[in-house]
Amino acid sequence: MAEAADVTIIGGGPIGLFGLYCAGLNCLKARLLERLDRVGGQLEHLYPEKPIYDVGGFPRVTGRELIDRLKQQAFQYDAEVVTGVTATNLESTSQQHRIHTNRGIFESPVVIITAGIGEFIPRRLNNPAIDRYEGRGLYYVVNRLSDFDGRRVLVVGGGDSAADWAMAVADRAEHVTMIHRRDSFQCHLDSLRKLEAHPRVSLVPNRSLNSVQGDNEVRSVVLQDATGTPMAEPLAVDRVIVAIGLIPGTQIFQTWGLPLHGTEIRVATDMSTVLPGVYAAGDIATYAGKVKLIAAGFGEVATAVEAANTYLKHRG
Repeated sequence: MAEAADVTIIGGGPIGLFGLYCAGLNCLKARLLERLDRVGGQLEHLYPEKPIYDVGGFPRVTGRELIDRLKQQAFQYDAEVVTGVTATNLESTSQQHRIHTNRGIFESPVVIITAGIGEFIPRRLNNPAIDRYEGRGLYYVVNRLSDFDGRRVLVVGGGDSAADWAMAVADRAEHVTMIHRRDSFQCHLDSLRKLEAHPRVSLVPNRSLNSVQGDNEVRSVVLQDATGTPMAEPLAVDRVIVAIGLIPGTQIFQTWGLPLHGTEIRVATDMSTVLPGVYAAGDIATYAGKVKLIAAGFGEVATAVEAANTYLKHRG
């Protein structure tokens, strides 16, 4: 069994890293457990070059830049960071919580869950005729924005992620077409207005991807209307970004004795759960009026750490 800590944070994304900083600020002995081989969460592993616009003090920052800043901030304090460890079960008593993992048991009186949406898997089209172009002009994960320099790009999706990618490549691409299967786009209004005003962006509602054409690489696509009828003329593109969401992977918490709303953990205003000493923050947590922003998650985990510090001082 690992040496006990005051606080164990489960999840090493941006919210977990900021929680680690907050724990250090409160002079708490902290431990962070991360399932992947390095910290950073979605921003590091899926969106390292994706621009982020809604973090205070940063008009625009990439995922990797933000994670680098958060690591600098968090690691100024001495903390135990364990990567490649998957939490499987939680055994709770009135004094301690024992986190069972693939690498043994970790114990602490306080647990803060900042697992985001868990195992973040890009939602795929699941069409073999389309998916075979992945790595040959079709992207579910973008690692290099330079891949889109001077290219004709199709972005599939109507939410914030799709809009962010469209804006990220618009200034470097020859042209960007963004399609959405519904009659209106679901992204933030500010993003929509910027895309509508961009001279190299076309927004096309009521369209979805029917097929991809090309020999070894993407050369064109066939779109279809809301009834599933293919368009007569293919659209010439070199690159396709599919941004239709992520599949949540938080089912493991269903066995931890925590009340869930769908795939999210219900919390009180101080981010506490029904288990004394267990808190949740970020995308994994839900409450009335929840806003899913990184900035909101920072406030939530700061609240959780403050509540945890009070709990530690007053527990019997």
